[in-house]
Amino acid sequence: MPANQRNISFATFNLYNLQLPDQPMYPKSRPYTQEQYDAKIAWIGSMVQRLDADVIAFQELWDRRALEAAFQAAELSDRYAFAYIKEGAWDGIAVAAAVRKPWEIAGVKRHKAFPQGFRLKKRKHTMTALRANPPQADESIVPDENDEFGPSHEDERIDVSISEFSRSPLQVTVTHGTARSPSVPPIQVFCTHLKSKLSTPLDDEEYKDPDIRPHKDALGGALSAIRRTAEAAALRIILNDTMRDTDDPTIVLGDVNDGQFSNVLSILSGQPTFRVVAGSRAGARSDAGLYTGVTLQQLRSLGDVYYTHEFKNVREVIDHALVSEQFYDYSDKRLWTFREMQFFNDHVAHASHAESDHGQVRIWFQWVPADRRD
Repeated sequence: MPANQRNISFATFNLYNLQLPDQPMYPKSRPYTQEQYDAKIAWIGSMVQRLDADVIAFQELWDRRALEAAFQAAELSDRYAFAYIKEGAWDGIAVAAAVRKPWEIAGVKRHKAFPQGFRLKKRKHTMTALRANPPQADESIVPDENDEFGPSHEDERIDVSISEFSRSPLQVTVTHGTARSPSVPPIQVFCTHLKSKLSTPLDDEEYKDPDIRPHKDALGGALSAIRRTAEAAALRIILNDTMRDTDDPTIVLGDVNDGQFSNVLSILSGQPTFRVVAGSRAGARSDAGLYTGVTLQQLRSLGDVYYTHEFKNVREVIDHALVSEQFYDYSDKRLWTFREMQFFNDHVAHASHAESDHGQVRIWFQWVPADRRD
């Protein structure tokens, strides 16, 4: 029986600074020689062939010509269309996407500024004042049956001023060029690369301060964590606006620089409930929730260890695929069923400039609607 043309696979691929030869990158980094560039192009092309994915999200791209050269080396140029954050050149690293025929790019939107509804601000209130005049937000909180004390207000004042993403997420609308009766709804693909865990270098004003400089690593790490968390919240707001009260299939692909149980992933996913008991109704509906692909894979695996990155001998998955209820097996609104997630990570422990310091991830789904009639 031939495979259904509506089956679809996604992948995420950190390119580890893909730039043309003899072109500048970071202030203290050396440009690639022609030999280094050729080796990198050959390796990326071979990995794209191995991934064999319909939709690929890329991170750390300096120049579109380099990515297209890798596809040309793999003899895949005529099979894929590309989406970038802008026409022409850009400054720094960026995300990008490649979509394989018969799937098509129907729309591209770059999200640089944080959305209108983003604000990280909390005012200080005494407990006496809170008891006398409880915040309206408390009324919307469903109390935990195991927590008799209810909402917590121990936090002091906080005001975070961040207004845009460090690396713009790219929203790509993907449609099917030939499927009819039934047709395939447009899929919203978010290609993303959130702020890394590396300590943010302090500006000269702070670095030269003798009281601050000894603590540059702690403060720089805090800056990175705050920005990454803020970016996750901003993207979650964009996802809410995209997903709520719609049935649009949605997937987030990319390097979010945090693990599956991190606060960042909790914010991004919206924490929908996974079904682990067959007789339950968990997961039947989740209007704006996203299910982490690595968790879907772990729930059907025995003893495998998954990772996409290694830093100081710690291995974890920081390159993710998060999917909406249309890709979740137990959802009443399911269109695709999850088949498998693969991790290509043999090179990670000894990555060279030609390779990537991240593993690549491929996830694929079979077209099996919950109310299938075809």
